[in-house]
Amino acid sequence: VRLQAEMAQRATDPAERAETLDPLRAGLVRASHLVEQLLAMARLDAAPATGSVEPVDLLEIAKRVVAEFAPIADDRNLDLGLLPSTAVTVVGDPGELRTLVGNLVDNALRYTPAGGQVDVQVQRIGEEAVLTVSDTGPGIPATERVRVFDRFYRGVDVATPGSGLGLAIVRRVADRSQATVRLEDAEPGPGLRIIVRWP
Repeated sequence: VRLQAEMAQRATDPAERAETLDPLRAGLVRASHLVEQLLAMARLDAAPATGSVEPVDLLEIAKRVVAEFAPIADDRNLDLGLLPSTAVTVVGDPGELRTLVGNLVDNALRYTPAGGQVDVQVQRIGEEAVLTVSDTGPGIPATERVRVFDRFYRGVDVATPGSGLGLAIVRRVADRSQATVRLEDAEPGPGLRIIVRWP
């Protein structure tokens, strides 16, 4: 980012300066995202094991996250939506649960190619609250599905910029709120489905 800023500063031609600003802006977005992820993980590591727990409307969080990421989805020509859902209350820290849903949607948008689709759904199935985030991206090979929850792990063939912290944070929040996280192939067709279940 510093190098790109220096190049922009040295540019004398307006067209040349404009050309240096796009990679500078992209670098700042990546750096900002990394800092946010590192801070989120540090907060989770520093928080007491029980954290601040209270009844949380999971559907309301999902609606807010979908609305927040809608402009990003539009910019990337992606169809982001909330499937027919049920209001469900889970017990946890509202900020942490918002981070969990946000990271799942952010990851899905990052890895889904233009023209693809990302769907979010909240349901009550039996005695469980279930959050599902599905996408039409490349998916994650079954052999890597355990490793993707490790901090800083990036898939072998992954070219999309990222920190390797998104799913590690999801797993950490899920553990703190007594939830389980499962990855499976999306059906039908290519993609990934992530299912989070709370008792």
